[in-house]
Amino acid sequence: MPVETSPQADGTFLHPASLILIWLAFAFSIPWLRPVELVVITGLFSLLLIWRHASQYFKLIRRSRWLLISIMLVYAFATPGVAEIPALGAYSPSREGLLAGGLQVLRLITLLASLTLMLASVLRDRILAGLYVLSLPFRFLGVNVDRFAARTWLTLNYVEKAEQTEIKRFGQWRERLQMALNYTEDESRNIKLEVEYFSRADYAALLGAGLMMAWLLARGMP
Repeated sequence: MPVETSPQADGTFLHPASLILIWLAFAFSIPWLRPVELVVITGLFSLLLIWRHASQYFKLIRRSRWLLISIMLVYAFATPGVAEIPALGAYSPSREGLLAGGLQVLRLITLLASLTLMLASVLRDRILAGLYVLSLPFRFLGVNVDRFAARTWLTLNYVEKAEQTEIKRFGQWRERLQMALNYTEDESRNIKLEVEYFSRADYAALLGAGLMMAWLLARGMP
């Protein structure tokens, strides 16, 4: 898989590796955000996604609906506290559990919204270039980074095609994906990956993300 280095592409603000690191810092900091801050951030992300990438956002939320419902139910019925429906007695969800479950659901939606916004705003090949740069240190552990990047590209390429052809059955999707990954013609395909240089904006953004995360950690968890 040929890899080329180049200056920052025209029309791009940050290196994809910087975007991934900033997203990871944001994801790590979500538990330290207060409920009001979560509502504001999630609202802003949701408005941007509904405006530009509504189908992707709603698809991800729809696929996560059972996880969100399960989290809410587990917290509602497993957290001790005041019964929200006194007539049900011990079988009633607790008020504290509903509040805690709602907060966890809001945190997960915030995480999903931020991830959707990043993936919808950055081209697939640039995301792969960012992952490639971040995986370079693992070369010292004997990891074949080029092979990892090629396999990742093949996986993303197949998933995109599978969504376009609307493969519904999980077993069929998994079987075809495994065949695609083991297919020698795909492995020998010439995949060109263009890796950009870091700019001053990248270092400034990473510094800002680090300072923000440090401030949230110092403030403490709500």
